[in-house]
Amino acid sequence: MPQASARIDDPARRVTAPLPAGRRPLGVLLVGALAGLCLAASAWLSVVDRPSLWGAAPADLDAAARSAAGTDAADSTAPLADAAATGRDFGAAASAAMKPLESVIEVMVRRNDTLDAIFRRLQLSMQDLATVRGLPGIRQSLDFLKPGDVVKLTSLNGELTSLTRRLSDTDTLTVSRAPAGDFAANIVKNSLEVRVAPLHGRITSSLFKTLNDLGASDQVALQLAEVFRYDIDFAQELQPGDSFTMVLEKLWRDGQFLKDGEIVAAEFVNNGHVYRAVRYTLPDGRHEYYTPEGKSIRKAFLLAPVEFSRISSGFGLRWHPVLNRMRAHRGIDYAAPVGTPVRAAGDGRVEFRGTQGGYGNVVIVTHSGGIETVYGHLSHFAASLFVGKRVKQGELVGYVGMTGLATGPHLHYEYRVGGVHRNPASIKTLPAEPISPTLRADFEQKAQVSLAGLNAAARSAEPAVAR
Repeated sequence: MPQASARIDDPARRVTAPLPAGRRPLGVLLVGALAGLCLAASAWLSVVDRPSLWGAAPADLDAAARSAAGTDAADSTAPLADAAATGRDFGAAASAAMKPLESVIEVMVRRNDTLDAIFRRLQLSMQDLATVRGLPGIRQSLDFLKPGDVVKLTSLNGELTSLTRRLSDTDTLTVSRAPAGDFAANIVKNSLEVRVAPLHGRITSSLFKTLNDLGASDQVALQLAEVFRYDIDFAQELQPGDSFTMVLEKLWRDGQFLKDGEIVAAEFVNNGHVYRAVRYTLPDGRHEYYTPEGKSIRKAFLLAPVEFSRISSGFGLRWHPVLNRMRAHRGIDYAAPVGTPVRAAGDGRVEFRGTQGGYGNVVIVTHSGGIETVYGHLSHFAASLFVGKRVKQGELVGYVGMTGLATGPHLHYEYRVGGVHRNPASIKTLPAEPISPTLRADFEQKAQVSLAGLNAAARSAEPAVAR
C-alpha cells in the first residue's frame, strides 16, 4: 500500500518517504528542471570544445594505449569537429539574424497628404526629412504631392536611408544616404519608347464605350473628340454606326506598356460625312491638326464650350420655367453636372466676371469682329480668371452650376455680334490659318507618311467590318 507522506518513528533515522511525482512540491520540480538544463548545456559545450580537450591529453599516457586508441580517436574526433563547425556556423547565422534589417515601404499618397504626415505616420526621423528638404533644387519636387503618387522609402531603425518618387513619365527623383551619413539627390532620366498602332472602331452606344472595348483609354476618346470638335458635336450628332480609324502612339518604358500617347492621324465618318486630320508639329513645338490639304482643323469658335453635354433648351421663344411665361431665349442651354469645366469658345479678352441678374455667376468674353460670348449660371470661376485677361480658345473660364434663374445645373451660352444675339448652333465660323507656305513642303512630306499609316489601318479594318 503506497505511503503518501509516512514518517519513520526512529528519530535517528527520521526521513520523509518520497512523494508520488504528481504531488511533489513545485520548488523541487523547478530545481530539477534547472539542473537538467545545466547538464544539457554542459554536454553541448563539451561537444563544441572537445577538439581542444583531445589535444590536451596527458603526456604520461601509455604509448601503447595511445597507439591502440589512435584509430578510434581519429574516427571519433571527425564528427566532433563537424559538430564544432556546425556550432560556429549556427552562432554566425544567429549573429547575422540579430543584425537590424532595412525596412522598405511604398506609400500611396492620399488626399491632403504631405511628406511630414507620411514620415510621422511611419515614425521616421523628422530631422532626416529636414536635411533632405535642404538639399539644393529638390524641395518643390519633394513637397508637390498628388493623390495617387507613390513614394518609396527605405529606413533602418527609424532613420531614412533612401527615398524614390517618380516626378514624370521620364524623370525619377532618388535620394540616398552615404555611409558617412550625408544625403545626396539625383534625378534619373527614364527614356520612353514610342510605338504606333492602328485602331478602328464602330460606334455602338458611346465613343467612350467603343474605345474602352478596344482596349483604349478614356483619354483617347477625349483626344478624338478634341480633334474633330469643330466639325462634329459629339454630344448631339454622334450616331450608332459612325466609325473611326486612327494611328495612335503607344508609350513604353523599360519594356513595359506605360500609356496611350497622341493621335498621329485620324478619320471619322459621321452620318456619312468623312473627316480626316493629320498631326503636324510647328517650329515652336506646338502640335496642330490639319486636313490632308493643309487646312487647319481648328475654327475660330468651338461648336460647344462644354464637352459631352446635351442641349436642354435651344435658341428662340420658349416657356420660362422660373418666370412661368413665354420669353425669348437668346442662347443655348447645355445640361451638365455641377462642376463640369466650361471653356472659352474662342480667343479673346475677359470683359466681365461676376454676378449679373438672372445670369447668376457669368463671364463675358469679347472677340475680334465685335463678337461677344456669354457663359452664365456658373457655380464658380476659374481661379486664374480676371477682368482684362487674354484667354485662348479652350481655356478654362468656369464651371457649370445653377446660380441665377436656373432650375437645374446647366450652362447658358450666348453668341452676340455687334450686340445682337445670334443662334450659336447656326454660326459657321471660318477656319484658322492654313499651313504657312514656308512649311508647306515639310508638312506634305510628313503628312504623306501619316496618311500612309492611316490608309493601311483602314484597309486592315475592312475585312473585320465586312464580317
